Amino acid sequence: MLLASAAERLPTPDGVALAIMEAWENDRTTVQELARLVQTDPALSGRVLKLANSAAAGARRAVASVPEAIVRVGMQTVGQLAVAFSLISTESANDCPGFDRQQYWARCLLMAVLARSLGEATRLAPPEDLFACGLLARIGILGLASVYPEAYSKVLSAETDDLPALEKQTFGTDHNELSEAMMLDFYVPRALSEPARHHEAPEASGFDRGSRPQTLAVLLHLAYRLSEAAIHDGGKISEETAVIDAICGRLGLPEGRMSGIFDQALVEWRDWSKLLKLPAAKARGYAELDFSAPDSSVDEVSADTEVCSAGNGALAAAVVADAAITRRLAASLAKTNIRFEACSKISEAIQLAINHQANVFFVCEDHTQLIDMVRSADVGDASYVFVVLEAPDPAREAQAYAAGAEDVITADIAPEHLRPRLQPAIRRLKRHERWRGDRRELRRIAKELALSHRQQQILAMTDPLTDLPNRRAGMEALDQAWAGSARAGTPCALLALDIDHFKAINDRFGHAVGDQVLRAVAEVLKDAVRREETIARIGGEEFLLISPNLSLRDAVVAAERLRRQLEAAKIAAVGDSVALTVSIGIAVREAQMQLPEELINAADKALYAAKNGGRNRIAMTVKGNIRVFGAETQ
Repeated sequence: MLLASAAERLPTPDGVALAIMEAWENDRTTVQELARLVQTDPALSGRVLKLANSAAAGARRAVASVPEAIVRVGMQTVGQLAVAFSLISTESANDCPGFDRQQYWARCLLMAVLARSLGEATRLAPPEDLFACGLLARIGILGLASVYPEAYSKVLSAETDDLPALEKQTFGTDHNELSEAMMLDFYVPRALSEPARHHEAPEASGFDRGSRPQTLAVLLHLAYRLSEAAIHDGGKISEETAVIDAICGRLGLPEGRMSGIFDQALVEWRDWSKLLKLPAAKARGYAELDFSAPDSSVDEVSADTEVCSAGNGALAAAVVADAAITRRLAASLAKTNIRFEACSKISEAIQLAINHQANVFFVCEDHTQLIDMVRSADVGDASYVFVVLEAPDPAREAQAYAAGAEDVITADIAPEHLRPRLQPAIRRLKRHERWRGDRRELRRIAKELALSHRQQQILAMTDPLTDLPNRRAGMEALDQAWAGSARAGTPCALLALDIDHFKAINDRFGHAVGDQVLRAVAEVLKDAVRREETIARIGGEEFLLISPNLSLRDAVVAAERLRRQLEAAKIAAVGDSVALTVSIGIAVREAQMQLPEELINAADKALYAAKNGGRNRIAMTVKGNIRVFGAETQ
């Protein structure tokens, strides 16, 4: 599944890795300080939330804030998880050249800080919950870039005004849908994840205007737009100042308050930038933003950045020892022409390893814990570790080998003795470079196959004529809506639509016009349905509309709206126009229903009643009773 693949492959930025490792080296690090670091990264925050909520096993309410999750699970467990996921390979960091991970990370963090600040000002939801929502609202972009890097780079470079539509066409889902699915997988409550999904376009969410979900979506939209403008080149934003003021008014923010909120959030974000070494540390204040300029692409293409590597068979060393040992060893290293850096802390050496800037480590015996940390990362496979002793000591040499060192030397080793002992490291590095090349090629092939399989799945679930989900996809959507309705005790409506006298249209105008009519009906239905609804073509001229959370009364209103829209549609054909009408059958899940098939049968019975009652009308089934509404009575 795409969701599972994305969850497994999400990278954690190495700026977070360094900060967490430094915190771990400090015995006085508190839960609050660790939480502050963890919640800067969307991928790591999602994993921590999932761990905390899955551990609760339904016994307690789900948490949506990282600090509360850390309290629930415990600092030691979360700290180990954080370090483990931070020490991932950066080998694939540039697999998606159209996606700037660091820029993405910086923007998500600023959006999260803004969302929390707006939460504090509006009291719409707990500020830490809104921080998590702002941080995770765009995690679907990271998921797509991680699972399909080459294909997603092409999508990002395409000239399109509708990125989600192109994503859906290519992958069968868009980044907003994937973000919501991943947030739900992290056990973020639907009351927060659903508004987060609509942060780009709250007005298209289908939420009632003024409702809490719609207001939360508006809050996140404001945080999203302002974070984009602050970091984006030129500081441009799509809305004019009056529109921003109107959004602030809907959130209950007094005139002029947004400027202070924004600039305060920016100060906090800049502090994060210094700590986590964000490349886009400069951002514009509220007064510097250009609110009248048109918005450019949401996901800008980054310049190519190469990871600084010690590859090509060259050795690069990190020395982690006290000043005296480092000075003695440095003389020999200089004569062997090995580039090296002296590190005062283990975290600095690990950072060099993660960035592929060191592959040989010289450590004193007090720092053998570095070996475990290097071995836990992918980069450990190419690393060679020397333990450096003050003087020869067989017992301490044995301890060093037991700790995992490849070799043991003394600090005053002569260059002519050091050179041959470096040859195994060179051979290991060359083998690793060949292995990395083979693995990159295998990964490329695997990703191409995965995308091809995904696209075949999309084709298998799509009606080729109308580009709507087909019967199989419609039945799967109904099963999901049914399960959600049964679990939450919410309504689930089903509308069965059938084009009236479709055979007569084919007979009079030909099958080409009949196909044109089907495509026209599909377009009307696509434009009319809400995001959470599914419209599928399940037969020749028959369609199903599956609508979660739609009551019987609202279903009747929606059906009548669709009937009138289709009746008003005119399709040009061979110098004439085709008039359309449809019959619609409605059913809503009832307590006595045990299976989705019962809901389908109820909708079908209503549809047949609508047709038998004269067509161009709607009918509904309630507790086995059918009521037909004539078009003239609507």
